[in-house]
Amino acid sequence: MKKLIYFDNAATTFPKPESVYRAVDEYERNRCGNPSRGAHSLAISAADAVYGAREALAEFYGASPENVVFTMNTTYALNIAIKGAVKSGDHILISDLEHNSVLRPVCAICRRLGASFDIFHGIGSEDEIIADIDKKRTDKTRLLVCTHQSNILPITLPVKAIADYCREHGIFTIVDCAQSSGIAKIDMSLTKIDAICVPSHKGFYGIQGSGAIIFGDGACEDIGTLIEGGSGSESIPVEMPSHLPDRFEAGTLPSPSIYSLSKGIEFVNARGVDNIREHERAICEYIMRGMRDIRGVTVYNNEAGSTLLYNIDGITPSDAASALDGYGVCVRAGLHCAPLAHRTIGTFPTGAVRASFGVFNTMKEAARFLDIVEHIAGGARQKRLP
Repeated sequence: MKKLIYFDNAATTFPKPESVYRAVDEYERNRCGNPSRGAHSLAISAADAVYGAREALAEFYGASPENVVFTMNTTYALNIAIKGAVKSGDHILISDLEHNSVLRPVCAICRRLGASFDIFHGIGSEDEIIADIDKKRTDKTRLLVCTHQSNILPITLPVKAIADYCREHGIFTIVDCAQSSGIAKIDMSLTKIDAICVPSHKGFYGIQGSGAIIFGDGACEDIGTLIEGGSGSESIPVEMPSHLPDRFEAGTLPSPSIYSLSKGIEFVNARGVDNIREHERAICEYIMRGMRDIRGVTVYNNEAGSTLLYNIDGITPSDAASALDGYGVCVRAGLHCAPLAHRTIGTFPTGAVRASFGVFNTMKEAARFLDIVEHIAGGARQKRLP
């Protein structure tokens, strides 16, 4: 493989820490039983590996290990939590920065159950956001779902204040932490968030194939199951077990990915969440400053963070990304599965180019990236000349 500048970490982080690669290999060679599906040594070893990841994720978010429910990814986690929480006639609130992993399940369950939803503004001060939620709330509002951090810009919602408001008004709160995992902590023991949904393969540097819902204590008593099947416990009843995590973990778990997650969290904790976030912010800030001097480049960020969104005059986002790929630079262009967010910031329907950063990116890569963007912008400018 040629040397790449990988600026697509918001989609999935790359590369992974060596400890993660070794963990997957070790699991497949030495632990490859089916967790909770046997009393033999391999099954027990697999169950220990899964439980270790449960403990690591619970500790990171200040939750109880039994409240960690593993899924295939964040999208599955959000679908389970959203669709299990909504009943006929309910009203739902979502922010105007949501990914399709929130918007589409909400639209689907509203069609299916005759529920309804409204969209509140996610950009503004904490008071302004809460005021808009209060304006959109009705006496039928039972669920609020929002992102912790946008996947196109480094905009973070005040999820603690939102959850406090929701608890006061009897509203179940789900937070999508796909983009904030590994760079921002939420202590569920100190907040009123009912469920957090996270991936393995992004900020926790695990491999693809798993995600999780982390429930607050007592939060899922009213949540229905979306998927039923073997749970490894209570095989006689035709219903899923009532206790967590078995209630929502039907079928064989993606155990190698879950084990890699535990090693990824170890890596993140060792590096330091604040250190990783600052590293990504510094790279973004450097590129933002440099792009201000490149004629024909529009940057949409108001602040630096883990993502940078921009466009080049005279060239579509997809063509800009293809041109970058020709130089060995990996970015993502278009609407990023978040048309609602692009409508909100004014980049719909064409979208934009997103560069997103991770712990393994360097300032040398950032400098090279700026040179390439300047070259591409210059070429686009020349084509527009008469």
